[in-house]
Amino acid sequence: MTAPLQPGTVLCTRSPGFGSWLIRFGSAIRGKPNLQNHVAVVHHADKAGTTWAIEGRPGGAGWKDATGYLNSKWTISNAAQPVTEKQGGQIAHWMEALLGSEYDWQSIIADGLADLGIRLPGWEEKWADGQVNVQAVCSSLAAYAYAKAGVPHPPGGRGCQPSDWTTWILTRAWES
Repeated sequence: MTAPLQPGTVLCTRSPGFGSWLIRFGSAIRGKPNLQNHVAVVHHADKAGTTWAIEGRPGGAGWKDATGYLNSKWTISNAAQPVTEKQGGQIAHWMEALLGSEYDWQSIIADGLADLGIRLPGWEEKWADGQVNVQAVCSSLAAYAYAKAGVPHPPGGRGCQPSDWTTWILTRAWES
């Protein structure tokens, strides 16, 4: 993958650790792509050429030097998705506005249960009125920013998982 990418570009990548493995395992048992388990959104490239992204993570939404993601053989992006410069700027703006948002542990648990075929009634409803939950996970944070910018994105709202973004990218779902 070559840098810098445009603001608003989604990076689906793979991270180490047992929790990351569980996310990939959950995707696998649902028959979804399972090589990636994390999502970050490109914000900007600095004067030194470093690409910076914003991501949701257990410590809360924050900045990430995307160099490792861009150099990983596991990383894919939606760079082919038509997004205007204005839309990319809006996505980056919404991601920046969400900096510091707490990690949504309830969604992680609900996603894991959904992967096993168990649905928690009502947990997705917090986004039904267009309001963001005060907490988010990486993939739903990206979906929320895309929705606020009016750019097509994977369905699922608060329940959007990394495999949903991977599927979106691999199938070029924005074309349908």
